[in-house]
Amino acid sequence: MFVLKADKIIVGDGTTVYFDKAVLIQDGKIKKIDSLERLIENYESIEFQEMDGCTILPGLIDVHVHLGSLYMRADSQAMTNNLGHITLMAYKHLQDALSAGITTLRSVGEPKGLGEAIRAGYQKGFIEGPRYYTCERSITITGGHGSTGEITKIEADGPWEVRRAVRENIKNGADWIKVMSSHRSDNSEFTLEELSAITDETHRLGKKCCIHAGNKQSIEYAIEAGFDSLEHAAFLTGELAEIAISKNLVWVPTSYVYQKAVGYMGKYNKNSTQKELEENKFLEETLEGYKENLFNNFQKGITIATGTDICFPDMFITPIQKEIETLCDFGLLSLQAIQCATGNGAKLLSAENFFGNIREGLFADIIVVEGDPISNIKNLRNVRRVYKEGKLVYS
Repeated sequence: MFVLKADKIIVGDGTTVYFDKAVLIQDGKIKKIDSLERLIENYESIEFQEMDGCTILPGLIDVHVHLGSLYMRADSQAMTNNLGHITLMAYKHLQDALSAGITTLRSVGEPKGLGEAIRAGYQKGFIEGPRYYTCERSITITGGHGSTGEITKIEADGPWEVRRAVRENIKNGADWIKVMSSHRSDNSEFTLEELSAITDETHRLGKKCCIHAGNKQSIEYAIEAGFDSLEHAAFLTGELAEIAISKNLVWVPTSYVYQKAVGYMGKYNKNSTQKELEENKFLEETLEGYKENLFNNFQKGITIATGTDICFPDMFITPIQKEIETLCDFGLLSLQAIQCATGNGAKLLSAENFFGNIREGLFADIIVVEGDPISNIKNLRNVRRVYKEGKLVYS
């Protein structure tokens, strides 16, 4: 049992901030939020830690990560099918995520068995890392987006093949199902019939599903089919957003990576073909889609959760602070953007009664940052301590 005290506590609900209060942590949970004086008075000989000039927040939640991605890495051709190499790389990514203040993540497409290996490592005490949700392999059409990742996808066509793919992923330990339904084009790669079969089978088996929906038709189909979260979806118009809101869909924009993608694609495609030039044009149009739709849809009331989606070789695997800052650039207030990366992420994972807020009775997933991220969101980069279920996992 111990107490953490900082200048302020950001709860993670988008509005509530506590001043001159401290957090009592016992048995991995938040037992009490009160003044330091009263906590010391009511709990004799209690250990307390005062961190002046700092802010306490819930642990951050990144719901769009590719831990096993080798995309464009120098050794990718040699190591693509080497699960041992990929697992070691994923372990490094888990440590990096902790250093960014991430206590929960959802990996949305990875090699078969990686999620189970990470879970076993946690359970046996071999490794430490954020709480982990896996989608196992992504489901794509034959030759569709993601189909080049030999061990990170399942190719399936038709309603019964996609149902089988859902079942196979769940058999292999998937918490969520991930579908790839668009690339840099105007059309959905899966038909509405196929997508409806995926959502029906996923929900019938008690799981949730997310979808890469990068163009308007794929977004329309995804909303009609009833996916639980829309990934990317820059072309989510106000009209479509209202339907998504009525169905309680959550939007994971991953807007920062798209801002970086245009430059990266130009860097790696110096002798661009006509197709590559068209793809770059699509990425530029995607950025315009975010500018037009993100803040407007937020004002309409759509729930936004934070994902990073980094798969470029020389970028940090989970730049969640950059994504939060990008949301602020689009118009969200600091507390609202922080909610996207805390309470909203927990809501998407159906875990709001377990973590995501600084609230009595929840797990003590807590970070301490130096400075005040309310007045300057970039202070969220200054991670000093990370606690997962009350255990110090990064300092």
